[in-house]
Amino acid sequence: MSKILDYVRQPTTLIGLSLTIGAVVGNVFGVLSEGITGTILTATLPLWVSDKSAQAKIGAIEGVLVTTTHGLAAPTTKETTTNA
Repeated sequence: MSKILDYVRQPTTLIGLSLTIGAVVGNVFGVLSEGITGTILTATLPLWVSDKSAQAKIGAIEGVLVTTTHGLAAPTTKETTTNA
């Protein structure tokens, strides 16, 4: 538990968390486009990595973030049928 708290208390982790939350909320409410949100989330990746050995995982994390952002930004369409 102590390691987790130490990780969360790091300034880079707090900055990454605030940017990530801001980007996702901005995208959900339509204030930020999907492209800008993806750029912000990609830029925050180095802030989440605390050591050099974990940097190899950034590509996988980036793919998940982009996919998630695309899923949040994709408008849901409802099919309507009309009777003539």
